[in-house]
Amino acid sequence: MKYKTKEAMVGYLFATPIILTVLVFTIYPIIAAFYYSLTDYQPLEARKYTYVINPYDALEIHTGILREEAKNYTIDEMLEYFDPVNFVELDVGVKLSEEEKELIKEYFDSLNLLNDYREGKLPNEIKIADFMKRYMNKHGDRFTKYIPRFVGLKNFKDMFKDMYFYTSFWNALLYSVIVVPIQTLLAIILAVAANSKIKGVNFFKSVFFLPAITSSAALSMIFWLIYSKPGVLNKILIALFGRFGFQPVDYLNEPRIALFAIMAMNIWSTAGYFMVTFLAGLQDIPSSIYEAARIDGANGWQIFWKITLPLLRPQIVFVSIMGTIGCMQVFDQIYFLIRNLRNITISFYIYKNAFEYGKMGYASALAVVLFGVILVLSLVQRKIIKEEY
Repeated sequence: MKYKTKEAMVGYLFATPIILTVLVFTIYPIIAAFYYSLTDYQPLEARKYTYVINPYDALEIHTGILREEAKNYTIDEMLEYFDPVNFVELDVGVKLSEEEKELIKEYFDSLNLLNDYREGKLPNEIKIADFMKRYMNKHGDRFTKYIPRFVGLKNFKDMFKDMYFYTSFWNALLYSVIVVPIQTLLAIILAVAANSKIKGVNFFKSVFFLPAITSSAALSMIFWLIYSKPGVLNKILIALFGRFGFQPVDYLNEPRIALFAIMAMNIWSTAGYFMVTFLAGLQDIPSSIYEAARIDGANGWQIFWKITLPLLRPQIVFVSIMGTIGCMQVFDQIYFLIRNLRNITISFYIYKNAFEYGKMGYASALAVVLFGVILVLSLVQRKIIKEEY
C-alpha cells in the first residue's frame, strides 16, 4: 500500500468521530427537516403504537359487557355492540386516517377478539402495536409503526396564510438588521480599546468577554430584573426624571418596546464575544503600517477608517455572517422574556408549532424557509462585503 494511501486512511480514521458526529447531529437533521416539511408529522402521534392498554377494560367500556358476564353472551350478540373502527379509535386510542378506517372495517378480526374476550384468553396488558398485529391479520404491520402522511407543499401554502409567520419572520429580520451592524461596530471599538497599550487592559478584556461565557438563562433572568416594572432600570429613570412626570414602563410586556429591549441585551452580551475575533485581526496588522501613516500626518480617525477597517474586512465578513445567523435564529432570550405573540421570532414560532401545537410537519416547513433565508442572506453579505480590500 502506498504511503499517501496509508496517510489518508489514518487521517480519516482519526477524523471518523467528528465525521460521524456531523452526520448524525447536523446532516441527518437537515435531511429529516426537508422530509418532514412535506408531511403532516405530529410528534404526539409518533409513539401511539408503543403505549400499553388493558384490552379487557377497553372491551368492557366499548361493549358494556363485563368480563365476568361475557360467557353469557353469544358472539353474534356481542357483535351487535361492537364497532371495530370506534373501538380502535376511541377505546384503544389510535387516531385513524380514512384509509386506515377502511382497512379496519375490512380486515379487523372482530370474531377472534370477542371470542378471546369470552374465553379470557386476552393478556391483561399489551402494547397497541402487538394488539393490532394480532387482530389485523396480514395488515397488522401497517398499524405497528407511525408513518406521517405525505402532503406535498401544503405546509408551505399554509404558511402564506399564517399571520404569525409574517410577524415572527419580520421580527427576526428587524432584529438582525438592527443588532448585527451595532454589535459589529461595538465589537470593533472594544477590540481597538483592548488592543491599546494602557494599564489594566487585560482586566478590561476579561470584563468585555464575561457576558459571552455567562449562561443565557442567567443573563435573561438578570435582564428580567432590570426590565421589569419595579426593576432597576425604572428606579434609575424615576430618580433622574421622576420630577418631569416619568412613569415606570413594563419593558417586556409592552409590544412596541419588548423586542428592542431584547436587542439591547443581545448587543451587550455578544459584542465581547466578537471582540476576540477582531482583536486577533488587529494583532495581525503590522505596526509599521500605523507608523508610516503617522509619519505621513494621518490622525487617529483617519487611521481607523483608512487602515484599520479595510484590513479587518475578513473578520467583518465573518462576524456579520455569524451575527446574522445567530440573530435570525434567536430563541433563548425570546423564550425566557417575551410573553406576547407580537414580539416572537421565527425560531420561537418553530418551537411553538413543533412542541406546543404538535405540528412538527409545519414547524419543519418553517425551518426549511428559515434555512433558505439565512443561506441567501449569508451569500448576499459575502457578495457585498468583499474579504479583500
